[in-house]
Amino acid sequence: MALQRTTLANEVQTMPGPTGWILRRLLTKEKLDKKYDDFMKQVNDDDEPDFVSLQCGLVKQPAKWIREHASYNVEEALSKHVTCHCLAITGQKDFQVRNEFCTRGKASELVPNAASVEVHRPVNLTHLLRSMEGEAKMMNMKKDYKEMSKLPFDKEVVDITYAWCDRVLFEKQQ
Repeated sequence: MALQRTTLANEVQTMPGPTGWILRRLLTKEKLDKKYDDFMKQVNDDDEPDFVSLQCGLVKQPAKWIREHASYNVEEALSKHVTCHCLAITGQKDFQVRNEFCTRGKASELVPNAASVEVHRPVNLTHLLRSMEGEAKMMNMKKDYKEMSKLPFDKEVVDITYAWCDRVLFEKQQ
C-alpha cells in the first residue's frame, strides 16, 4: 500500500490547474500516511473487530481479512511450497504492483524450487490484464478500469499464456 500512497502523492504534485492546486493541499504524502496509520490502528485494535468503518460509517472494511493479509508472508510461502512451472506476467502500466521486480532473477529467488520460471513485462499491460494507451494514473483508475473491464484480455498476454502452456504441458510429454 505504500506504493499506492507514494504514486498518488506524486501524481497530485504534478497535476495542473485548480484541481491540482486544491489536491496538493489535501493529499500530501504525510496526510496519506497518517490516514493509513490511523486505519491500521483501527484494524489492529485490541478487541480485533471483524469490520472497521470509514467515511463517517458509510463504508465498512473487513478488518479480519486485512489482518490476515498483512500477516501472511508471501515470499516464505512461495519459496517453501511452489515446485511447479511458474509464469509471471506484470504489466509496465500496472501501478498496483512494482513491475520492476518482475525479472527472471527476482522470480527465481522467490520460487527457488520451481520446475521452471518465465517472466514477461508487456509495455501497455495494466492490473486488469488489458492494454492501455496513454499514461496510467491512479487519479483516473476507477474510470479507466470501468472502461477496460469491457475490453477483452490483452492479446499479448493470451499469446504468452498459450505459448507457455504449450511448452510446459505438451513439449515435456514428447
